[in-house]
Amino acid sequence: MAEANYSIYSIPIYFILNFIPHTYSTLIVANGSAKNWDNANPKSTAVRDKFQKRVSAPTYQRWERARAAHHNGIENFPLLIAAVILGNMAKLDAGTMNWTFASYLLLRAIYIVAYIQITDRRLSFFRSLVFNISTFQCLWIIYKAGNVYARQR
Repeated sequence: MAEANYSIYSIPIYFILNFIPHTYSTLIVANGSAKNWDNANPKSTAVRDKFQKRVSAPTYQRWERARAAHHNGIENFPLLIAAVILGNMAKLDAGTMNWTFASYLLLRAIYIVAYIQITDRRLSFFRSLVFNISTFQCLWIIYKAGNVYARQR
């Protein structure tokens, strides 16, 4: 019996995973009180300015890193979607697809934690390494799918 291919599930899981830093950044700003959060205009510079004046510099920087981790995840979402779709269209091996996208999700979770927690410039290169490895995984699947299509000609 062939192994089941669960790679499609990486798309909604990634979407949910990506909301963790967004939710965390919102909780930092709200500081436990809804009156501290302007849901009508959450991205305004006034919210940022008010928040920056209200909290310590390390708290503000952690908020910035959480927002950046969320934005980075959104920027990388199309690459994941493309890799999953192309890999499945090319009928790549289910084991390869499952392993690649399970490890991709794990690496992205590590990346999010590293982005939010690492404050030392030297250690920040660990985050970059994790980012590059996870990105390479998607590119590798796209490359493998491209090879399948190239052989069909």
